[in-house]
Amino acid sequence: MGQSFQPPEVSLDIFDSVIGWFGVLYSGKIVLAIKLGFDDPGQVRQAFQEAGLSDVSSFEPMKRFRTQVRKYLAGEKVGFDSFEIYTAGMTAFQLAVTEACRNIPRGQVLTYGDLADKVGHAGAARAVGTVMKRNPFPMIVPCHRVVRSGGLGGFSTQGGVGTKRWLLELEGALSKVEKPLLDLLE
Repeated sequence: MGQSFQPPEVSLDIFDSVIGWFGVLYSGKIVLAIKLGFDDPGQVRQAFQEAGLSDVSSFEPMKRFRTQVRKYLAGEKVGFDSFEIYTAGMTAFQLAVTEACRNIPRGQVLTYGDLADKVGHAGAARAVGTVMKRNPFPMIVPCHRVVRSGGLGGFSTQGGVGTKRWLLELEGALSKVEKPLLDLLE
């Protein structure tokens, strides 16, 4: 029987941004979960508690991530590929989808079906959508760059599709999603 991951020390960084309050749960240099788009820091703490991730030993800045997010949200072309994420417990499919999503360049979008094809599972668009919906690493795993074939699709962070649209506009990717498809959201 396998043992579960017991990080030696888990810290939580909570910080404000132009798209709301962020929370980054991490151990050492490994990101365990990210939550974003909240109205106040209390909502961030509550979201982590509701996810069963409230047992943290400290509240400390993960300065490198915080800096990258702020630069990104200011329109700078920064990447998040140097951040290690906690993938224990992911199935091979979830891991493949997560890694393929991490490789979608800024300013580009793929449909859920395109991403399924990319990982060798043609016809698994809904399964890809489920992986994206449960993505615990928004920004690092840029699930906002994965869209429905008939529109933007959902976005499981606080702020929902409005935040997804904002991020895609910031990256200049919205023009790559056909305008008539966006009209479905109006």
